[in-house]
Amino acid sequence: MEDAMGWNGRSWLLSDLLAEGTVLSLASLIYVLVAVGFLVGGVGYGLGRDWATPVLVGAAVLSTVVLVAMWDGRFDLLVEKGIVGVAINVAVVGLLTLR
Repeated sequence: MEDAMGWNGRSWLLSDLLAEGTVLSLASLIYVLVAVGFLVGGVGYGLGRDWATPVLVGAAVLSTVVLVAMWDGRFDLLVEKGIVGVAINVAVVGLLTLR
C-alpha cells in the first residue's frame, strides 16, 4: 500500500486481530456490498420505492463503519483516508431521514 494514498494497510481496530491481507480483503468485500447497496438503493429511490431509503441509509452507515474501522489512527492525510466519504455519508443519512 502507498502511504501517500492514505490507505497504508493498517487498521486501528483490526490490525492486531487479523493479518493485513485479511483486513484488506474484508474491507474490499464489504465495500462491494456498500456499492451494491448504493446502486440498488439509488435506483429504487429514483423509482420512488419505499424500501429505497432504508437501503441507502444502511449503505451509508456501513460505508462509514468500514471507513472508521479501516482508519489507521493517524490524523495525516485524512482526506485520502476517507473523511470526505464520512461527511457525504452523514449528509446522505441526514437528508434521507429528515425529509
